[in-house]
Amino acid sequence: MKNTIKQIINRGQEYISYVGATAVSAAVHFVYSIFVKSYIEPLEFGIYSSCLLIQTYLAYIQFGSLNSFNRDYPQLIGAGNTGKAQKYRDTVFSFLLIAFGVATIIVSIIILAFSKERDSRYTYGMIFCVILTSITSIENYLTSRVRIDGGFKYTSFVLIAELVSVIIGFVLIPKIGYYGLYFVSIGSMLIGIVLYFKRGISDFHFGVDRKLLKEIIWTGVPLMINGLIWTVVNSIDKFVILGFINTEALGIYSIAQMTFSYMILIPNAVSQLFYVRLGKVYGATNSVEELNHAAMKYTLLLAVGTCIIVIFAYFLMEPIVKWLMPKYLSGVYSAQILMFGLAFYAPAMVNGNILTILKKNAVLLRMSIYLCVFNVALSIGLVLAAGKTIENVALGTSISYFIMTLILLYALRKYARNDMKSIIRVSILPVVFSLGISYLSKHVIQNTMIGVMVALSVTIGMIYILYGKEIRSLLR
Repeated sequence: MKNTIKQIINRGQEYISYVGATAVSAAVHFVYSIFVKSYIEPLEFGIYSSCLLIQTYLAYIQFGSLNSFNRDYPQLIGAGNTGKAQKYRDTVFSFLLIAFGVATIIVSIIILAFSKERDSRYTYGMIFCVILTSITSIENYLTSRVRIDGGFKYTSFVLIAELVSVIIGFVLIPKIGYYGLYFVSIGSMLIGIVLYFKRGISDFHFGVDRKLLKEIIWTGVPLMINGLIWTVVNSIDKFVILGFINTEALGIYSIAQMTFSYMILIPNAVSQLFYVRLGKVYGATNSVEELNHAAMKYTLLLAVGTCIIVIFAYFLMEPIVKWLMPKYLSGVYSAQILMFGLAFYAPAMVNGNILTILKKNAVLLRMSIYLCVFNVALSIGLVLAAGKTIENVALGTSISYFIMTLILLYALRKYARNDMKSIIRVSILPVVFSLGISYLSKHVIQNTMIGVMVALSVTIGMIYILYGKEIRSLLR
């Protein structure tokens, strides 16, 4: 019994350290993003965002090998098959080195060949992004391997250590400006690679087992395709702005992108932890009913957290931007619009794990495609019908995420026999109330801090009345 308690405490510390490190990293990057925008002009930040699209899509030349690694390597370790595990990781890492090494050279040459009449900030920015893609992919592999071999604690430490580069960025950005954005990102990944060397590279033997690699890619590509569709979804708004408005508008829209990144970060990290718990529940009971019951509790917890995030973001975003980065003030409204749609989707992330556990991958793929189609149609449609503004792009994206949430709930009802009323009660209802009371408080109460306290107090009171018993049960 004593040993069991120790194991529970250690595992709890491991999870807390991971979520805590994620939260600290997010907080530091949030402050850094604000700091950067006080020095970088919207046009240059738009150029930076445009160049990052290369990193977004070039990362997929790993052809699903990382996806297969994250799925299969833990199973090999768990089965005690150390020989095949060694061959598996050597093959994957060797392939990554070859693929990204060749891609870095070829893509850089192509960029230089077509850059004669282009702004040099685009040319060098794209080359830096090619380099960043390669070292980020290596760092991602090492993070996965070390986390699987040794748990979350060391990777949490590395996540914090990588912030050293960000801290240097506070000194570097005022001195060199635009290019410092790339140097800070590259520096963070290099720090991670160095710290992972002993645990992730020191026992590496270069070599590719062609038969094994073929199997890895063949089984990894379907997983990669789903990720690729999500990448397309998350960059549609950028393409619409670049295609229908201009690069400077994309820079201003970075406020909305920042809102998306930080609003979804903590729910995503918590969802990953709950995914493990849900898998264990289903493995132990083989009961969809028990799986749904557990997911309901975790969804409620995420919904409560999302409500609190929304209240603070909705009230404090405008004064913070106005005070610290006034050049980007015109992007606040688009950020608030996008935040509303994400507020509905964030609590539902846990429920998406149910479909994964039940191996309904085709359903998840279809839903991703639906979101992609809705986002393209709504964003372009609103821009053409209502005007070429970033607010209309944000509105199209926000509505798309809300529709996606409803489709997910329908899929859960159909494939997991989930009770629609119950899941709406624990996921959508708290968010609707939080958004409603925040909107009313902001427009009735002139003082920002009083408005925050009123919205927060009323929301917490409502949550306690409606869900207090369930939350206390979850905490126990």
